Amino acid sequence: MGDDTIDGPADGWGSSSDPMLMPKSIVDYLAKHKWGMAHLRWHTQRNWDLMPPSALDYAKKHSWTRADLQEGQKGNGIEFLAMHRMMKQHLIDEYPTTKKYFVGWTTPPTDPRDRSDPLPDGATTPCDDAMLMAIDRLENHLDSFASDDELGLFIETTLRPTSSNPNQRSRDKSAGIHNYIHNRFADAKSKIDVGDPTVNLQNKRFWRLHGWIDTVWTNYRKAKGLTDDDPTYTAAMRKAMADMPMDSRGVGDPASDPPPADLTKWFENNP
Repeated sequence: MGDDTIDGPADGWGSSSDPMLMPKSIVDYLAKHKWGMAHLRWHTQRNWDLMPPSALDYAKKHSWTRADLQEGQKGNGIEFLAMHRMMKQHLIDEYPTTKKYFVGWTTPPTDPRDRSDPLPDGATTPCDDAMLMAIDRLENHLDSFASDDELGLFIETTLRPTSSNPNQRSRDKSAGIHNYIHNRFADAKSKIDVGDPTVNLQNKRFWRLHGWIDTVWTNYRKAKGLTDDDPTYTAAMRKAMADMPMDSRGVGDPASDPPPADLTKWFENNP
């Protein structure tokens, strides 16, 4: 297990670093274990039916395959929650003193000029009214969700694919706050663009979002009287570790050729 004793605005990088860059210990770990590529692979495999041919060509070249559950299908919601929780817990276990970077927002910033989380390029786009409704539901009406999976699907995406229409969307306009926030803060000029799965794990804002989501999930399970011994929960966490195994050999593709832009940027163009 590693340790990180750096504390302060530089986070081990120096005063000229991107203020959104995670501590150096975390970024170095992500690079060593190729988490960026693993993260891209995970999401690509679950959006397989929507990807352009060039993106699929790259994926197949690197032996990626279509996931049985696509984003938005029943069962994928708890997969989404478990995978991100597993990543978060693993990084905290490796570097305990960085825990504060994974706590997450108390509530997502909705003011485009938020002091800590302003929109890129000085944008003043107001937060969508449906997303304000989503935040209220997730923070005040968790009893409206029937299961972990229903909660996860509502948070992650508007997609509700069918056999005849892989791009079918939910009728609920308040669904998909996760994808909405990723796209709201996406910045193509940033080297750690929160809209790009290959680099956004290095961005503090990614973990502010996912820390908040993880807290919502914790609050939901507490309200339902569910424990970590629950078979559904333990199975989901085991699957998350299998999908993104944590070992010294790394989890990403070691090939030197980078993924094409129409793959890495696909996610912020298809919320």
